[in-house]
Amino acid sequence: MEIDPIITDVLEEVGSKVAMGLGGMLGCELDLPAPTTILVSKKEFFAQTRKKQVMVRMSVSGDHEGDVYVFCRLKDAVQLGGILIMLPQGELEERIKKETFGEEEGDSFGEIANIISGDLCAAFEELYPEKLHFRKADLEAIVPSKVKADAPEPFPPGLYLKAAYPVTLDGKALDELVMLFPAAMLGIAVPEAPDFEAQPREEASGAAAGRLVNSEEAAALLGELSPDSASAAGIAVETTSAAKPVQAGQSIPTGEEQNLEAAEPVILVVAIGGSHGQTISAMLNEHGYNATLVDRKENFKDLSRTLNGRVKGLVLAMDEIGDQSFSVAIKVRTAFGESVPLMAAGSQWTRSKVLQAVKYGGCDILLTPASAEEVLEKVAAHFKAVQSVAV
Repeated sequence: MEIDPIITDVLEEVGSKVAMGLGGMLGCELDLPAPTTILVSKKEFFAQTRKKQVMVRMSVSGDHEGDVYVFCRLKDAVQLGGILIMLPQGELEERIKKETFGEEEGDSFGEIANIISGDLCAAFEELYPEKLHFRKADLEAIVPSKVKADAPEPFPPGLYLKAAYPVTLDGKALDELVMLFPAAMLGIAVPEAPDFEAQPREEASGAAAGRLVNSEEAAALLGELSPDSASAAGIAVETTSAAKPVQAGQSIPTGEEQNLEAAEPVILVVAIGGSHGQTISAMLNEHGYNATLVDRKENFKDLSRTLNGRVKGLVLAMDEIGDQSFSVAIKVRTAFGESVPLMAAGSQWTRSKVLQAVKYGGCDILLTPASAEEVLEKVAAHFKAVQSVAV
């Protein structure tokens, strides 16, 4: 199962910020290189360590709500907390040896957790297209061997993204600092009826190799443009009189509602501002495809359930190509899964935006305005599962 490269970028930035912020507060040289990422179940996670841990629960609000869990080996938590409150070296070593984690140690490590939550907030705000805010809720000492995989404590069963940071303190290696994110919170598709404890997951690749299959084609499409220049290439097309622009929050027109009820495969066209979405949808319907036009504010998870697997192609029609558009791309990809090809259509493409589009799951891009021939060529190349409905 692939991990979106933007997630790995954010997690790497989290490590850099924690190293700088926490290292400065402790007055030490702290290093947290890029983490390894892997999808794990609760059972798998606790099977990977037998050492006592301190678990911090981070409450998450914003576009998603839930909890994220941060783990630090108990001895390391005692050491970091002891440095923070400037314990004498002899007393600190004694507490580390005895794994003493009382009220004083809990309070001092809680301050460290506050720094981590602030760095999480900053990294996600800078790099992640959705709004997520992290706040330290509580912390507790955990003995992994005593945790029951099917119990709701200390966190419920499910699929999690584990980010494990190697840590060095003044050149000395500590145990890993681990963060557990619910997979669904980060837009990682979870099977409807998962058996999370059945078998281990493969380590997730930060490169998401399958995402860049059309990078060469996309670069060629931009011709000789410089990295910062924009293209408005394409052939203008007329909008049919029957097509009406979709306004924000507007319900799907009657003709499109009928398509939702159709049994044949569907191409879903998502309008993110402008009129390109309704133009592309009209073109596809005129040439025998079953295209449905929806607004960017649609509840895509509900729509996915309604269509029950019939969506075989996705087109994001963007007026402006930016963070808002890519945020919609994540929501669409989360709702319909990695197996449904997604094409991004827009007029103001640069090389950097093309690469960003494919990083977010786009299989190809379309320059708008575009001719019917251009639209149909792209659809025929990528939306194989809907070929049977074309005439």
